[in-house]
Amino acid sequence: MKIDFSKWKTFLFTEVFIIKKGFYNKKPEESGNGTIPFLGATDKNNGVTAYYTKDEIDSSSKTGSLPNDTIDKKIFPGKSVCVTNNGSVGYAYYQETEFTCSHDVNPLYRKDGEFNYFTGLFVASIIMKDRYRWGYGRKWRPERMVKSKINLPATNEGKPDWDWMERFMKSLKHKPIKTGNNKKLSDVNASTWKEFYLHKLFNTSMGNGIDAIATTNDNPKFNYVSRDSNGNGVVGFVDEVEGQKPFPAGAMSLALGGSFLGSCFIQKEPFYTAQNVGILQEKEPLSIHTKLFISTLIRNECKIKYQAFGRELNSHFRKDFTIKLPVLIDGNDYVFDKNKKYSDKGYVPDWKFMENYIKSLPYGDRIDDFREDVSYEY
Repeated sequence: MKIDFSKWKTFLFTEVFIIKKGFYNKKPEESGNGTIPFLGATDKNNGVTAYYTKDEIDSSSKTGSLPNDTIDKKIFPGKSVCVTNNGSVGYAYYQETEFTCSHDVNPLYRKDGEFNYFTGLFVASIIMKDRYRWGYGRKWRPERMVKSKINLPATNEGKPDWDWMERFMKSLKHKPIKTGNNKKLSDVNASTWKEFYLHKLFNTSMGNGIDAIATTNDNPKFNYVSRDSNGNGVVGFVDEVEGQKPFPAGAMSLALGGSFLGSCFIQKEPFYTAQNVGILQEKEPLSIHTKLFISTLIRNECKIKYQAFGRELNSHFRKDFTIKLPVLIDGNDYVFDKNKKYSDKGYVPDWKFMENYIKSLPYGDRIDDFREDVSYEY
């Protein structure tokens, strides 16, 4: 099914949803025997962080101390789209069955009926498209949510077109992705790898630093990349921003701080960035496979040497950040570059090995490069 956005309409949340407040300020103790999901401010596992029995929920107060509330105030009915308003803000999940949740979650219910699996997933996806507007410093508490807006398909009468949403979601069934790479990979010998400064391999710079609140999406043209570990770092699709130049397709984004410090992605479309995002642009043509190899090593290096909200990347990625890479070897001897283009010691990265390694991984044969084949000249 094709999407005709001319038939969509902007609604206030309060026109479409009944917005409820979550319950718990303090997570109850759990026995591990429960079946009722507990939803929290997480970006994983459909929002579920634990399971409880009814007795555990009944005996646990909002704050962990008296007074206690009745269980009907703690358990929410299913067929709800639940939205995180704190922590991992703006994540939305469809819940089919009854659940309990923290006060960091707002359960939403349809005003004109009930969500089903398909309409619930559709609305959750639309809500998450606007997730980039929120953050730890700009929470999406109910007081803000009642003033929020959402774009949805509409009927000729100007009501949400739930039937179209359901049919659209049902049309998205797809065949599982297959790979021809089924051979067991041999272990990688990294004993000959050498260290390289990131700034010797790439042109490094800061991103645009555009605040989400300063963006609009009336006639969107560019991806908006933030410090995120999902969706290739893309958290929105925004209008052209006057006075800001988008970065080109093929550039790599790097989260310099926050919970997802070190998240590094190759961007396939021109893009703007949020605050605290670094940019890596190749000094010579590199394939997407080679850059995937490097981006994985960058992320791993960050896990070891850097820390969110402590030793972050801002002052390091353009100065002293290093990664170890495979290098060119001729027989038993290293190949040296007398101009020392890549390394002060003259080592030369083996770009082709990196490319071929990624291509040999399961599903590596399904990665399409968005540029012509790259040839490496050493």
